[in-house]
Amino acid sequence: MIAATGVRMRTTAVAVFALALAIAAAGVVVVVLLEESLDRSVTESARSTGRQVAIQLVREGARDLSASDVASTGDTEAVTQVLDARGTPIASDPAIVGHPALTAARPVVGHEIVETLPLGLNGDNDDYRVVSQEVAGPGGPFTVISARSLEPVTEASTRLTLLFGLIAVPLLAIAGLAVYRAVGSALRPVERMRRTVAEISTRDLAARVPLPPGGDEVHRLAVTLNEMLARLASAQAAQRRFVADASHELRSPLSTISTALDVSGRHPESTGDLVPVIARETARLRELVDDLLMLARTDDATDRPQRTEVDLDDIVRAEAERVRGETTVDVEVRAGPAKVHGSEAQLRRAVRNLVDNARGHARSRIRVSSAVRGDLAVVEVSDDGPGVAAADRERIFERFVRLDASRQRGHGGTGLGLPIVAGIAARHGGRARCAESGEPGARFVIELPVIELPKEE
Repeated sequence: MIAATGVRMRTTAVAVFALALAIAAAGVVVVVLLEESLDRSVTESARSTGRQVAIQLVREGARDLSASDVASTGDTEAVTQVLDARGTPIASDPAIVGHPALTAARPVVGHEIVETLPLGLNGDNDDYRVVSQEVAGPGGPFTVISARSLEPVTEASTRLTLLFGLIAVPLLAIAGLAVYRAVGSALRPVERMRRTVAEISTRDLAARVPLPPGGDEVHRLAVTLNEMLARLASAQAAQRRFVADASHELRSPLSTISTALDVSGRHPESTGDLVPVIARETARLRELVDDLLMLARTDDATDRPQRTEVDLDDIVRAEAERVRGETTVDVEVRAGPAKVHGSEAQLRRAVRNLVDNARGHARSRIRVSSAVRGDLAVVEVSDDGPGVAAADRERIFERFVRLDASRQRGHGGTGLGLPIVAGIAARHGGRARCAESGEPGARFVIELPVIELPKEE
């Protein structure tokens, strides 16, 4: 639950932070746009007032100009001032009568200068937008100065910023609560799955996690967990079968050896007759242990034998020659060049197991070949024996499976030869299979990724 709470808190914090950034960015944009709009409005207002006075000066000059002609709002928010050619105020807004020139700017006739200045009116340092225009009229030239306070712009921006802050606080709180509850609701099925998996023991893997509704990621996680549990249950069952089968296989030679030793102890004169029995069963026991160790290595992903370039055709020829000297059946060899990357000892063991399996079933012929087909190196071992039924071609690679138990036991088989072949092929990135022969007998195939041979120029 701690992990779930951590996820909820982190997700909520990220969501609230992202929303806060979005609100802040939106607020900045809105405030900046508002300030620009109000700023332009203030400038246009000052320019318009100054032009009205300038028109009058052009027509009549400053002869009949009075304070009322340049009066604006009656306070210092908006003031107007007219200067003569020497820069002396000749008419001022009643709110600034007696005040010196508002600015030292003197534009040329027909032009204007726009400034932002702290005029110091009423003892404060508020900024004003000052528009100065130079006009020529009777008794002129004259400078018309129109100023507008920027305090309303600043005040509006401040109020809008405060409004955004006041709105953001409850909005972020609501969003955080909603995200927290939503994440908690989404994680609730995960927590149920966690509890279910925690309650599953290694002795019983039959339980499955509940599937939440919908086809979202949590549903797919539950499906994946159930598939994993099914694989674990299958592996556990296979392991138990393997232990039981191995125990059964080991019991037979051990019982024979134990019985022979007991008889030898009771009847010392029969020891000479029992030695071959003990030797045969000891060899069988050694073979079984060796096969079990090889299977364990093929199952162990951490076992990484040294890998080199291996010529499968050399292995095929060597194994064919070996079995040719141990049997009277005809051994055909078709060893085409085929290089793979892997453990030579393991690959030789795989080919040997197939050849020995063929020798145990062949009536008159064994055929061993190697070749390259596309991007695969292929080793085939076939015989003209009874063959393998289509329904048994996959099952035969399971451990301790004997299609004819009595016959194979007579040959000393352990039921592990073909599983070892399959395991070695899988460890080398390939596969082993029992293929359709097209003629009497069985055909076993090992397919491995090939190392491309250099092309002849």
